[in-house]
Amino acid sequence: MSEPELAPAAEAPSRVNEWLYAIKPREAGALRRWWQRLTLSAEALKAHTDAPPWPKGIRATLRRCDTIEAAMLTEAFRHLWSSLPATDDQPERPRDQRLQAWASIALVVAELREEQPNMPLGAGLGRQKRDTGKPCMSELRFQQLMTSRTPEELVQRLRRALALIDKRGVSVVHLADNIALWWREYQGGSSPQPTRRLGFVWANDYFGATAGYRQDNQ
Repeated sequence: MSEPELAPAAEAPSRVNEWLYAIKPREAGALRRWWQRLTLSAEALKAHTDAPPWPKGIRATLRRCDTIEAAMLTEAFRHLWSSLPATDDQPERPRDQRLQAWASIALVVAELREEQPNMPLGAGLGRQKRDTGKPCMSELRFQQLMTSRTPEELVQRLRRALALIDKRGVSVVHLADNIALWWREYQGGSSPQPTRRLGFVWANDYFGATAGYRQDNQ
């Protein structure tokens, strides 16, 4: 696996400058535009694009889906899928596997109410819960998330994880990239370098976030 790609700057609303391990910069830009139109109010959306928001009901329909297959049939996912750039440069990724990965991404990302660009999921889950000296997600539940064995288990645990941080405060792009990286490894594409595997990425971000306030409380 090559070095994580830094997406180049682009005109709003497609500007993406997060480090990416498993999705392309153009995919990241398309995803963020889709999420903004799916989630933001018409007034808030004006800061990012002149395009109108999607009808509110399509996000609700997607969020009610319990399976990846059901998500694929929704209008919201069709909007996302049609906006993604072609992947002729990725012949090793069959179309059906890409469909499943992006449907998983749609299911989870649709849960976010607000995003914080450049904030990784692991760091968001490791942030201190108010002034308790404890992370928003306990280490036990975090370990369970990292050991998700099936796509369904991953989606369910990620949805629960986002609920613990009030469905806000992490990057849409980082979240999608994490899910895509999980799918890559699930399909046998783990990087030979441990630092570029999802388990390391998540753990490094999570324990990096907990280190600051735990030291302060000692």
